[in-house]
Amino acid sequence: MEELLSYNWNVYKLFSNGNRAKAPFVVVEGEDCESEDFIAMVKKNLEEKFGGKAALTKYKIMRADLPQEERIDDEERKNLVLRNRVLSTKISALGLDLQNIKSAGALILSGDTEWKWKWCVVRMASNQFIAGLSPSFNIIEEARKWMNDEIEKIAK
Repeated sequence: MEELLSYNWNVYKLFSNGNRAKAPFVVVEGEDCESEDFIAMVKKNLEEKFGGKAALTKYKIMRADLPQEERIDDEERKNLVLRNRVLSTKISALGLDLQNIKSAGALILSGDTEWKWKWCVVRMASNQFIAGLSPSFNIIEEARKWMNDEIEKIAK
């Protein structure tokens, strides 16, 4: 008879922006994270934690004994660092005081950008527009090309 292995599974809340919570809200023990019993246990914990909003809560299940960080390759990591350096330089050039504001750089298309693609600084979590950092672009590929050109300028 085959013995089933039991694991601890971390259950993380997923936010509406796609980001995962830093810490799991519950650890569940079970053999298979896709079984009906396991899913029922997770949903019960969701209902206890989030009340009636449990059905609206998205979550990610990861085996606790495996790495919990999302994997990105070295080239992608390098591009993210360089992109952040470009955005930081643009923010500094505008002289924005963001010390008391949790902010992030983002490529957005909204009424604040006259419905054109633009690299901007936004409030974290709400994505509220603070300031534009690039010219406006009609096509997203043009905005990405602009960023790649800016990265090439500072990478030299």
